[in-house]
Amino acid sequence: MIAIKRVVDKIVAWINIILLGIMVVLVTYQVIARYFFNAPSTMAETLAQYMFVWIIMYGSSYTFGLREHLEISVLKDKLPPKARFLDDMLIDIVLVLFALGVMGCGGYALTKQQMGVTDAALQIPMGVIYSAIPINAILILFYAVYLIMDDHRLFLERSKQKGGNE
Repeated sequence: MIAIKRVVDKIVAWINIILLGIMVVLVTYQVIARYFFNAPSTMAETLAQYMFVWIIMYGSSYTFGLREHLEISVLKDKLPPKARFLDDMLIDIVLVLFALGVMGCGGYALTKQQMGVTDAALQIPMGVIYSAIPINAILILFYAVYLIMDDHRLFLERSKQKGGNE
């Protein structure tokens, strides 16, 4: 499972790197076209906006998978190990439910519904743009399952090391 996670991490990281690179080129082109040639490109502007949203979505999934997301741990740090483990499990379960319900089911329904609507500037179905939602739901589900399994493994290891007195 660790090897699969490393591959997924690399793919998501490269997706973000490529999206950011393309977005930088598009924004630079947009600035040059607007200020030097007085001919702004709505296509470049629109695509850069969508890419910005995609970077945020893929980046948040990636950050969640690395356990680098923002966490206020003032109370959590004072909990005993078993309560801390249960807190982590509860958070991961809530995220799984959100990813399944809102992002997965809702995002898929929205993507499917928007396939018939064309973006005015790019002339592509809006469903292609919205497809980042269910794709990231799958990523979050994968990472959540991995993190739950990893937390469980670490908790069992710590319990064995301390003689199971937790």
